[in-house]
Amino acid sequence: MEDYHGSRYKILHCKGAKESFDEALKKHKSMRTRYKARMRSLIERLGKGEPLSSSSFPREGSLPDGSRFRALKKIPIRAYLWLSKKHPDTYYISHYIYKDFQKLKDSDTRRVCDNWEIIEQGDKNDEVS
Repeated sequence: MEDYHGSRYKILHCKGAKESFDEALKKHKSMRTRYKARMRSLIERLGKGEPLSSSSFPREGSLPDGSRFRALKKIPIRAYLWLSKKHPDTYYISHYIYKDFQKLKDSDTRRVCDNWEIIEQGDKNDEVS
């Protein structure tokens, strides 16, 4: 999965996010191309500022500043991301998961929050790929 610079937003990947996409796809190697195309389409739509349904772009957990992060969702793959306050018009994808369960895992929330702290409170160049 690649970074995307749309007409409205940039979508950048945190360090390790692209590798997590490959890991998420391991369960369905035969569907790899299809899932990759579906997620790329969602990322492009978000980057262009096109509306996304609440089922494709739901709010998920809380970030350290009290705002919420979201998921880009094309079952069974999810990308957890947030809209940066430090870097205008930029979404950061923390990581991807293969999700065949309902509840948001604490480990996923922690991973997003850790990446958020690095990007929003530190030097963004240290943690984007």
